[in-house]
Amino acid sequence: MAEILASPPVQYLIFCLGAVVVFLVAYRLGTRKTASPEMESLSGFGNDAAILQLVVEHVHEGLVMQDIYGRIEWSNPAYSRITGYSADEIRGRRPQEFILPSENQLPSEEIADFKYDLTRFRSGVEELIMNQRKNGETFWNQLTFAVVEGTTSDQTKIILICRDVTTQVEHVKELEDARNRLKFQAEHDDLTGVANRSKLSSYLQELVQEKNGTGRKLGIIQFDLDHFKDINDNHGHSAGDAVLRHAAQVLQTAVGDKGLVARIGGDEFIAVIPEPSGADELDSLGKKIMSGLERPITVDRHKLRVAGSVGLVLADTAKVSASALINWADIALYEAKKTGRGRVAWYSDAVGATHRHRRMVMAQLDQDLENSNLTLLMEPQYCFRESKIVGYEVYARWLHPSEGLVDPVTLLSVQEDQKRIARIEMFALQRGLAEIRNLREVSNSPFTMALNLSQASLKSPDFIEALQKLSSDYGIPLEALIVEFDEKIIRFDEKDGLLDAIEALKGIGCKVAIDRFGGGHGGAGQLLHVAANVMKVCPDLVAGLEANCERHQLVQSVLRLADQFGLETVAVGVDTSRQVDVLRALGCKQIQGSAVSAPVSPREAELHVMSFELEENNPPDLAIAKG
Repeated sequence: MAEILASPPVQYLIFCLGAVVVFLVAYRLGTRKTASPEMESLSGFGNDAAILQLVVEHVHEGLVMQDIYGRIEWSNPAYSRITGYSADEIRGRRPQEFILPSENQLPSEEIADFKYDLTRFRSGVEELIMNQRKNGETFWNQLTFAVVEGTTSDQTKIILICRDVTTQVEHVKELEDARNRLKFQAEHDDLTGVANRSKLSSYLQELVQEKNGTGRKLGIIQFDLDHFKDINDNHGHSAGDAVLRHAAQVLQTAVGDKGLVARIGGDEFIAVIPEPSGADELDSLGKKIMSGLERPITVDRHKLRVAGSVGLVLADTAKVSASALINWADIALYEAKKTGRGRVAWYSDAVGATHRHRRMVMAQLDQDLENSNLTLLMEPQYCFRESKIVGYEVYARWLHPSEGLVDPVTLLSVQEDQKRIARIEMFALQRGLAEIRNLREVSNSPFTMALNLSQASLKSPDFIEALQKLSSDYGIPLEALIVEFDEKIIRFDEKDGLLDAIEALKGIGCKVAIDRFGGGHGGAGQLLHVAANVMKVCPDLVAGLEANCERHQLVQSVLRLADQFGLETVAVGVDTSRQVDVLRALGCKQIQGSAVSAPVSPREAELHVMSFELEENNPPDLAIAKG
């Protein structure tokens, strides 16, 4: 504000006015003893004095001459225009008696004892002060002081140059308010009103630098909402926004004035707690947040319930950087989600080491995905009716740095690793079609290919087109492709979900199989919604069916149910010849498992299909079904 008010033209004007007034005062003081009151001063000064007097009377700035005790001896008309007081009303009075607003008024004793401190009030000194006009209106008064020293201190005069700068001050205030608003907007999240990532970063950096080397503690609470995408998908983004505001309020209420709350993106929030009392306080805050999130909120007359996962960090600022704190909090949150969601997890050195190992593993997986450096395995499917292998289920496997050949999808999060999963499934699809074509050529048999796909592929808008192109490129008809999906991923209330994707697959000629049927996630009602072609019996049901009466009856019921819906049946996990015999007798159409062959490489599949004969036994005694 002072920079704007003290611009060079204004300073020059004030300097000139000060010079004029000082000159007049000095002249008056010098001639007071020898000249008559009015005429002698002008006759001695000539025409120049009249000109100077004219300037003083018509200038816009108020001019006041005071004695060393602050009493007004003279003022110009501009001062009367600014304050509303005439020269006669204020002569002999101190400005503090009449010009200060009520809230700033001084005690009468302090006014009576006032005397200018010449060590402070020197020529050129400025003050900006709130004053009040005679009519009660307040205004900003910029005072510039000039000192005309007399022979004694009592003869010294103080010249005040007064400027009404209310307009300028209000303009500066508007600029400051606008600057503060812009600063607030730049540092806060528009939707929730809490701090954003930029503000969090600067705040945390300041804390770390301020406390670095002191061994003080710093707490971090990071949380996000579980299955937040489902809220947006099922209730719309306005409901999602309401939930985010609710989450921010819960966090803000829990933390209070103990620290800073920030939204760092999407549905992720962080709270920074400077110098918490200990781990118990952070743990209590984490549980308080979880409890607050559990309270339902009403959006468009619908009650929505949300849950979250919380990661906690308690660290010594002397040993860690701001970026490391954020990273640790992220690791703690990942740990909470990995172990089941809806819980609180702490960062520890062991957790950090595990995460670093996982990051190294994921980096290697990404590199191998980029280079298509995965392994394809093929598991034969045997048909009882045709007494031969009629197709293969294909799998993508990856050579883990320490665990050997693994299913890479089991290492990934369905919610967080959609792109990786889709790339793995695309590898299996493309390489599988190539190997099925090769097996068809060497054996002259129209093998089918089955492939389990997740929502990562099925919900991709380009997947159907890519599938049709690959089918054409490799010369495998779409009718020979069986797309399997686990029954537990289907949600019938999901708009534009997997049911639409399944219908699209059937529309281009692919067959659809419900995998792991009877595993406990779905049931017969699912068959009413999903127009499948194939039912794959869960291996958990097949295991021990030859010796367990209840399991035997359950498999028999599943196979009958499939017949009623006109579905082909494939029993998975068939490992013994006795299981083969029972399934054949129960009317199962196809089987796969180690009784036929374990998953093999494409080259092994070529040799296996040429020489394979299913081991035959006597028909089983189905009396087991009677108990």
